Amino acid sequence: MRHRGSAFLPFSLPSHLPSLGFLMLLLDDAFDVPFDASWFDPEPDPSTPGSAELSPDEQRRLRRKISNRESARRCRIRKQRHLEGIRTESARLRSQNRDLVSRVGALAHRCMLVRRANHRLRAQSAALSLRLIELRRLILLRRVLTMAAPAPVASPGGFGGVGYEQPWASLLA
Repeated sequence: MRHRGSAFLPFSLPSHLPSLGFLMLLLDDAFDVPFDASWFDPEPDPSTPGSAELSPDEQRRLRRKISNRESARRCRIRKQRHLEGIRTESARLRSQNRDLVSRVGALAHRCMLVRRANHRLRAQSAALSLRLIELRRLILLRRVLTMAAPAPVASPGGFGGVGYEQPWASLLA
């Protein structure tokens, strides 16, 4: 007497156990081995005892169960691939974020240096503006004094006008 599944297994299955296809589905779930419908004969052998026990409704239910398990396995695989894609994208975004944070830090430092230089240049500009105003006042004062003063007489040493030039030179320096 030949039991179900004896062609595939080194031992024989008693007739009261589920079919080989159902057992293969269990193995598929347990060992993550892809299910292949060609592993078993979907049509029971009428000469095998116990095969007549399955009604058409039970056979349909069993086929639906097998189909549902295969569908669930495919769904798990899709979900795993999607999760791997998300993890890869997350790693890429984290790396990009680190790069951007580094660039922002460098730009902030550069901005601080530019602000310091700008502040220093504004202070120098203000100091030079004040000096320019003072020099313009002195030039104006000199013109006014030159117009109002009589022409100087040459000194006996031959240094004409030296006496007037020295005070102005000290003011301009």
